[in-house]
Amino acid sequence: MMLQNRRLSLLLLAIASLTVVGIRAGMQTQQSAWADQGSGATQKVEPAAAAGDSEHDESANELPFSPILLELAVIIGVAMLGRWLAESLKQSAVLGELLIGVVIGNIGFWLGIPLFVMVMHLGEAMPLFSEVWLTGRSVTEAASEIFSASALAEGGSARRLVEMMTGPEGPRYVAMTFALWLFSELGVILLLFMVGLESEIDEMLAVGWRALLVAVTGVVAPFFLGLLVGMWLLPDAGATVHIFLAATLCATSVGITARVFRDLGKLQTREAKVILGAAVIDDVLGLIILAVVVGIASTGQIDALEIGRISLLSVLFLGSVILFGGNLVRWLVPLVAVFEKHHVKLLFPLALAFLLAWAASAIELAPIVGAFAAGLILSEEHFKNVSATATMANLIAPLERIFAPVFFVLMGMQVNLQSFLDPTTLWLALAFSAVAIIGKLVCGLPAGRGTDRWTIGQGMIPRGEVGLIFASIGKGLGVVSGSVFSALVAMVVVTTLITPISLKWSLFRTSGAEDKI
Repeated sequence: MMLQNRRLSLLLLAIASLTVVGIRAGMQTQQSAWADQGSGATQKVEPAAAAGDSEHDESANELPFSPILLELAVIIGVAMLGRWLAESLKQSAVLGELLIGVVIGNIGFWLGIPLFVMVMHLGEAMPLFSEVWLTGRSVTEAASEIFSASALAEGGSARRLVEMMTGPEGPRYVAMTFALWLFSELGVILLLFMVGLESEIDEMLAVGWRALLVAVTGVVAPFFLGLLVGMWLLPDAGATVHIFLAATLCATSVGITARVFRDLGKLQTREAKVILGAAVIDDVLGLIILAVVVGIASTGQIDALEIGRISLLSVLFLGSVILFGGNLVRWLVPLVAVFEKHHVKLLFPLALAFLLAWAASAIELAPIVGAFAAGLILSEEHFKNVSATATMANLIAPLERIFAPVFFVLMGMQVNLQSFLDPTTLWLALAFSAVAIIGKLVCGLPAGRGTDRWTIGQGMIPRGEVGLIFASIGKGLGVVSGSVFSALVAMVVVTTLITPISLKWSLFRTSGAEDKI
């Protein structure tokens, strides 16, 4: 087994290295031009000017679409490889996609490839992209408004981003980075939409107060523990950072837990039903918390009125969608089917998911809240008189399996392993992991008699894709720094790794006890 693992590791490193080299060759990076950018401390060439200086150079005026195709092909390919390696080692596929992203991201970053440097600093790059796009300012003008003088000093990451964006290949790198971010956002919206499709409102009500208590405890305990740890280890970070970190630790991803229960034939046990029911409620509570902390992060301050407004908007949005959305969908589907009967079961759900994601964003909620709500109100019953094709989940799943892995690979590519040389990052990773585990183990206590509380607590531990979504939003808003983001990803990896092992042991333990009885 050790020999097999060693071979798999060597294969992973070899393919990752070839992948990075392939992207580098596909982008046709001009090393001499890049060296000139790195040495020109006062270079302030804007994209428009660069294009004007190379009017006779056809490659400079060429739309950077072909590299984007290569980029997407490579990312999907390495995601497939990561899934295969993880499943070969009997680990979660999400973990494989995340870790292979860490490998190729750091190899490309260490080689100094501009695309990988820009991705590694995506949290700084996206506000700069937005400022240039929305205001029409030059890159240097926008950077002077966004970044501090120290960040723009020689050797700073912000200075390096500006030099890359204003260099001869700047438009190409910007287009590729933006495309990668866009594909990842599409993937996470589809992912939460699928989670909504697989969740049933009736199931949330059927498990009753027991699952509700488990879910509430599983949110409250990690939140306050995370708040204390953040205030202890990051005393100068500010209340907004502490609250966002605490909210990230509240997340739960039960996909891994459900997979373990299914593989062992335990899905019909009392523990499985409580965990799965609590997880759905946990998702709803987590999305509301996310909406609140995003609002706090956007305003930069803790305002009781603002928190109340966002909480009210979240409840009203989800409540109105759940109460009236089903009837509205039942009325709309026959009308849409008049124009598109053959593909209505694919196109209408996607349009609804994107529409509600936009609506959630318009009222300052996270778009994934709307996507989740869209999946929650859709049912196969709405299409029984219109289409007899495959289910919505089967039709949309291929799209989610294409784009969701892009999100996880991109999250891995933003983890700078060099940050773990800093003892603070290591301490943060250890503290977050400990709080994440303890906070969810506690939620098994109110499960009641007749259930194994230890098993329920362990089943709620993994953060998986939900934790990554929270962390990525925090980094995109500038709340979470690079080192804190790396520590949060490490926490996700730890909780994702230990859950299948500990849960299998716990289930075998309870099965053995029942057999003795």
